[in-house]
Amino acid sequence: MSRRVRQYLQAARGFLSKEQRGRFGVFFLCLIISASFWLVTALRDTFESEIDVPLQLNGVPETVRITTPLPEVVHVAVRDKGTTLVGYHWRLRAMRPVMLDFQDYDNGAVSGRGQVPQGDVLRVVQHQLDGTTQVQGLRPDTLEFYFNRGLCYRLPVRPVGTFTPSAQSYIQSVSVSPDSVDVYAPASVLDTMRYAYTQALSVKDLGRTTTRTARLMPIRGVKYEPDEVSVTLNVDFYAEKTIKVPVIGLNFPPDRRLRTFPSHASITFRVGSAQLKDISAENFVLAFTYEELMQNASDKLALHLKSLPAGVSNVRITPQEVDYLIEQTDGEGGNAE
Repeated sequence: MSRRVRQYLQAARGFLSKEQRGRFGVFFLCLIISASFWLVTALRDTFESEIDVPLQLNGVPETVRITTPLPEVVHVAVRDKGTTLVGYHWRLRAMRPVMLDFQDYDNGAVSGRGQVPQGDVLRVVQHQLDGTTQVQGLRPDTLEFYFNRGLCYRLPVRPVGTFTPSAQSYIQSVSVSPDSVDVYAPASVLDTMRYAYTQALSVKDLGRTTTRTARLMPIRGVKYEPDEVSVTLNVDFYAEKTIKVPVIGLNFPPDRRLRTFPSHASITFRVGSAQLKDISAENFVLAFTYEELMQNASDKLALHLKSLPAGVSNVRITPQEVDYLIEQTDGEGGNAE
């Protein structure tokens, strides 16, 4: 009797009199006898059930790689009286495995498929069952395995999935370890493979570097060694920076030059923290060609960048426009247009 049941009975003694406890005990005993009688009666009927029987493939040569194995167990549908079926389930651990010999199913090819007829398995299972038990079938209905005699390619691994960074982060790079695996498969399959792909991963709201274990995409007849890899998502965070960039003129005649007021503009931008120290004013160009200015009808210039470094985003220029003039130079002096 469990501890909790004893606690309930002790609590009940405080609410029931001695006579009531006696009646309750009689009722409980009758209930157990009735349930047992009903169960025994019910188990005399005929039922269908499934029992699990292990499978083992023996005698595999050292030079052979099993690329897709047989199922570890088969589910055998049986029909008999309930009392017999209960016995099968109680002694499930005692069901002996069905031993299959590789040589019986070897087709002799470099890469091949071994098919095991259901009858080979059912004959062994039937010997473990009572004579009254009828075998109805088994699952799966196709028993097969694929094998390979050492034909192997070394293929690079490619991660597959959806990787979404958090609002203030970005995925700097994705790395895989190991970056390549040995692939055993029939020649007809290996010749079509260029990469070993992982099963799809879904990682959202990444705020820091994260590593996930991913199994390789299963393909019938294909074995990977190893069959899983580590996918590392290297995450960096965005930082904001402001620098001063001069406004310059391009393609001006020798006696002309551009003057703007102010002569510099502030450029504020967002970039990954790993790149922050590498970005300077030299990476930006605020410039206007002489031809552009000749076609400008306004006395102001709307500033825009001629180039933008890789990885830079959310660029803002202050001020957005400047006053300007084209200065004609003559020796040390000059006058403005």
